[in-house]
This record gives sequence, C-alpha cells and structure tokens, in this order.
Amino acid sequence: MSERIQVIICATIIAVIAIWLPFYQAETSSLLDQYDYYAQVIWQEPWRFFTAHIFHLDTTHAVTNAIALVIVTVFFAHHYTVRTWFNAVIVIMVICTTVVWLLGTPERFVGLSALIHGLLLTSLLLEWSQQNYARTDWLSPLVIGLLVLKVLLEMMGAMHSAILLSAGSDYGYIHLAGLAGGIIAWRLHRKRLASLTA
Repeated sequence: MSERIQVIICATIIAVIAIWLPFYQAETSSLLDQYDYYAQVIWQEPWRFFTAHIFHLDTTHAVTNAIALVIVTVFFAHHYTVRTWFNAVIVIMVICTTVVWLLGTPERFVGLSALIHGLLLTSLLLEWSQQNYARTDWLSPLVIGLLVLKVLLEMMGAMHSAILLSAGSDYGYIHLAGLAGGIIAWRLHRKRLASLTA
C-alpha cells in the first residue's frame, strides 16, 4: 500500500471518529465539558490540547470539518509520510491550543477547523517550496493569501459562518492560531529531532 493511501486512511479514521463523537456526546451529556479546550484547566488537563480538536458542537459541525480534513489530505497527501503527517497534526494542535491560550480568547472551543487551516497552510507551503518558490507558480501564494485574508476577515467580524454561529465570534482567532501552527509544522517538516537540538 502506498504511503499516500496510508496518509489518506489516517485522515479518514480521524474524520470518522469526529463524526461519531457527537452521537456519543448525546448519550453522555458532560463529555464535551471534559474534553473541550477550556483555558482555566488546559495545563492541568493536557489531553485537551488534542481532544478539543476532535470533538465538535454538533453533527453538522463535525461532518463539515471531517469532509474538509479528508479533502485537504487527499489533495496534498503526496507531501507526507504517515509519520510526517501525524507530526504536522500534533504540532498544529499543540501550537494552536497554546496560541489560543496566549491570546486569551476564546475561553472554550472545539473542532477540527483550526487543524484544517494549519494543515492547508503547511501543505500549500510544501507545494510552493517544491517549485522553489518560483514566481511563475502563482496558485499556491494566491491560495495562501486568500486563506490569510479569510482569517483576518473572520477576526474583524466581516465574515461569518452559519455552522459556527453558536460558537460565538472568536473562531477567527482559533483559525489564526491554526495558521501559526501550520507555519511551525511547515518549518519542522521532515526535520529529525537530532538536527533541531544541534
């Protein structure tokens, strides 16, 4: 089985889990409160660095994000091995959660969208770097620019999501934190731990 297919399978497994969780949450009412990002307890309950990204507000939120995660992965899986894809996912989750904590807003969040923003940015930067950042390759920088513009418009309140209306207006900051994680994941892509400490 090719590495690309294995990466897509990993993304699909995460997507299926994310879609299944809202049904399980309906059976266990306090489940979301135990696994969402909650600024006041994030350092005492570090699993929330990861679980906050897998849980969702409802099924629509979960399905939309799950589909987006799989689409981004299908388009860019050729840049990853299973190890580098999971490394990117973990780095983006941890950096995103830390940046949200540093910004101080929002107090709580759930969802894969920050991870998707970060993974898309990482993948676009990898795609562009494969072309040696050629000026003739205009598609990657254009999409990166549009992605950053979208997040800025969300932060200014000029762009709204019908899916996230119940999440408040702070999701632009969450997506910004995802982009920050994406930049760091791109810089760390395929680096060995030994080379980082040298």
